Amino acid sequence: MRIFLAVLFVGVMSMASAQQNYEKSAGVRLGSTSGLTFKKFVTENEAIELILSGRNEGMQFSVLYLFHQPMEFSFNENFYVHYGLGGHLGYERFDDISKTLVNATGDAFVFEDKSFFAMGIDANLGIEYRWLEVPITIGFDIKPIFNFIGMRHTRGKFWDSGISFKYVF
Repeated sequence: MRIFLAVLFVGVMSMASAQQNYEKSAGVRLGSTSGLTFKKFVTENEAIELILSGRNEGMQFSVLYLFHQPMEFSFNENFYVHYGLGGHLGYERFDDISKTLVNATGDAFVFEDKSFFAMGIDANLGIEYRWLEVPITIGFDIKPIFNFIGMRHTRGKFWDSGISFKYVF
């Protein structure tokens, strides 16, 4: 019985220490550009994050290079701040761009649907809580977006904020 308990204890402790490693995570980002997210650490404090999200009735694929640091002034050692830069590609769709009169009375219009290729840079600043015993992370971030190619050649959106829930594996 003691041998069984010792083996069980060692097994649980090795599983617990294995869960403390945070190498990859995947989940959802909810906000003005909601979507799916995947993060892979390339070093202990640096990660690449991929986000596939919807934006302006279109799709966008973002790649971010993030730096993670423990929050020194935090009341809990599981809080981390992250910041970084990246870029995005995708398309946006706009419905009400132009309208065409279709009858002589002037009361019927057809709205033209237009899609535009979008490309630009992204920044990211956020806070992440790592609850690795479960293993999940919960985060809040602000991801400013600057389009260089799109409907308007240069266009920015500063307050693209989101909350993410990710499973760590």
